[in-house]
Amino acid sequence: MDIVHLVPAAIGILFIVVGGFHGYKLRKLTRRCTEAATGTVIGFKKKKLKSGELLYPMISYTVGRNTYMGQYSIGDAKWNMVKGDTIDIRYNPADPKQIYLYKQQSRMQEYASPFFIIIGGLLFVIAYYKSM
Repeated sequence: MDIVHLVPAAIGILFIVVGGFHGYKLRKLTRRCTEAATGTVIGFKKKKLKSGELLYPMISYTVGRNTYMGQYSIGDAKWNMVKGDTIDIRYNPADPKQIYLYKQQSRMQEYASPFFIIIGGLLFVIAYYKSM
């Protein structure tokens, strides 16, 4: 067997691992961010990509007498909120800067990226085994 024949399987496995990792990170975030709060969008951090840019919402919120600022760890090209909007969030009581934007994206939107990465990986692996 030539090493070139192993490339599609290796790419497929890599995609499956990356997709699983992204899904795991999202699931871990939703499990840790359990306390409810109302926050205010104070802006968006931009990350440039070859295909455009991702926007990461920055949220300010108050719990008791303490005010916190957190940046959402999941980026999107377009959000249905603007600076100054008030939104519901969940935060991590052990690390209040870690936030989850509660109901800002549907579960389908949140898990679409890991899902399609895993499907792409499976297609590579299936294509590899079908050619054998």
